[in-house]
Amino acid sequence: MAAAGLAYAKAGHAPKNAVTQVAGAIALAATQTAHAVLAARGEWVTNDKGLVARAGLQEVDTLVRNLPDGPAALTRAVTDAETLLARAVRAVTAG
Repeated sequence: MAAAGLAYAKAGHAPKNAVTQVAGAIALAATQTAHAVLAARGEWVTNDKGLVARAGLQEVDTLVRNLPDGPAALTRAVTDAETLLARAVRAVTAG
């Protein structure tokens, strides 16, 4: 779900400079990935407070906080989010 949402943001929202939609897609993908990371670790999640940080994805906060303006820059930001989230998944599934 996270990968599909980011792909949609990259293809549909970033080219239109839709900053809010890109930010939302990144935030949703980070939350979905955080749930996956914690599930893979066998950690029970009872609420979403601190979920992203608990999964080690705090870098997403900086990414969203510093979202640039412009289609090409937003596309790069989505690519950066994809890379960051994929790295977190690889880390938890490799070990």
